[in-house]
Amino acid sequence: MFRFLPFILIALLVLGGLGYWRFVAVKQNLESPKAGQAQDQTPIEVSKTLPQATLDDRVKALEDLISKVVVALNSLKSSAKGDTGSSTDAKLNSLDAAVTELKVRVSALEKSSPAAPATTTSSSGKSTVYIPLGSGGQMSDTNWATLSTFQISLDPAQYPGYTSMQLEVTMRLNQPGGTLYARLYNSSGGSATSSEVTTTSTTSKLVNSSNFTLATGTKTYVLQAKTSDGTPAFLDYARIKVNF
Repeated sequence: MFRFLPFILIALLVLGGLGYWRFVAVKQNLESPKAGQAQDQTPIEVSKTLPQATLDDRVKALEDLISKVVVALNSLKSSAKGDTGSSTDAKLNSLDAAVTELKVRVSALEKSSPAAPATTTSSSGKSTVYIPLGSGGQMSDTNWATLSTFQISLDPAQYPGYTSMQLEVTMRLNQPGGTLYARLYNSSGGSATSSEVTTTSTTSKLVNSSNFTLATGTKTYVLQAKTSDGTPAFLDYARIKVNF
């Protein structure tokens, strides 16, 4: 038996060494895991909830949402434009039909109505001349009053070949109920021309006198005005029309 004792001790030592080596190796693996194992054990990042999200995250989320809304709106606009185009085409077709019908009626009226008389031009071939008399007058007299802002020195010889003249005045009453009168007055000769004009309008209106002629020579002419009841009146502009 003592002969086998050394072999038994050797076997025990070998088994003890193997056991110790395995114990140390397992301990090292537990204390320092491999790189691959460390990566597998890394926590997985999950999406942040709204209360934990940063300002940049929220802005990006809003931008994405706005982009989707814009796309949806553009799609709706495109469909709306398509509908509007159809409606517009229908309206245009209806208008075209109405215009065609009006053209037919006008053509029929032109054929049935007598021809309009042709207009004549002056034998002298001269164009109408307008002589400014003044602007910006106000009065409220019931008797003829001279308006100092309307005055001119005029010699009819400056317009050879003229056939007549007319007084044109833009004027109005301040309130309705009365009548406003105006005329061209020869202050050099102390006489009025046959140029009286009237209006009862409370809005500025252009009125024309009948035809008249002026005395020969250079004379000073002024504008006179009066109202029937003393209502304030405004004379905006006056001129003399020279006809040939």
